[in-house]
Amino acid sequence: MNILQALQSAGIARSDAEILLAFLLMRDRAFVLAHPEHSLTEEQESQWRSQRERRKTGEPISYIIGQREFYGRTFLVDPRVHIPRPSTENLVTMTLDFLKNPKDEVRNLETGIIGKAKILRDCSEIHTIVDVGTGSGCIAITLALERPDLHIIAIDISTDALFVAKENAVRLGASRIDFLEGDLLFPIKNKHKPCIIVSNPPYLSDDDIVAHPDLSHEPRIALLGGAHRNTLLQRIERDASAMENCTGTIMEQMC
Repeated sequence: MNILQALQSAGIARSDAEILLAFLLMRDRAFVLAHPEHSLTEEQESQWRSQRERRKTGEPISYIIGQREFYGRTFLVDPRVHIPRPSTENLVTMTLDFLKNPKDEVRNLETGIIGKAKILRDCSEIHTIVDVGTGSGCIAITLALERPDLHIIAIDISTDALFVAKENAVRLGASRIDFLEGDLLFPIKNKHKPCIIVSNPPYLSDDDIVAHPDLSHEPRIALLGGAHRNTLLQRIERDASAMENCTGTIMEQMC
């Protein structure tokens, strides 16, 4: 079987097939498009059939290939963690902007999704950022690499998610991160140094997941926002406001 035959018999979206083949061949999509005559080995054919069948069931591409590009870096992802989206890349940019010029702001991150920055207290000196619900660690690790002068704390209630996040931190060389296990802000309730909270918290409902079949493969704990969709988000905002040393919040949420 060559590349052209594989694409013609894929039974999945052409773009998905090109991505899977490129990953399988350890090439880029340009190679896949430019070399339709390239033959797959028997082992590659077997892997290709397995991958395309997984995609036919709706399993996300990122889980099939085990990785996701985020802010120009490759993060390991699997069903233990939520798959990072472009909206969260934009949340990181919003956070970097906030660090340079703290101000209240509402910013469109993606269709139907906004970032909301809020100053709670004096933000003139920011030394610590706390990523609440870190998942794969994409926010915490990116901020640690983009701003190595800052101390980063990454929190998640899931032991499995923290395992993935720590592995990503090691692979990407982000050493200045403290990983804490616990529910939302509880692990830092006694923190005394000033910090800001950054979070892409769970903010979806069961209906949202039904409407987007790909989401059914992701951990529900990372998606469901509570009885009223924004329950967890509101808890973070309330608890952050009550923390004397929390000086600001930057949160991803639905419009």
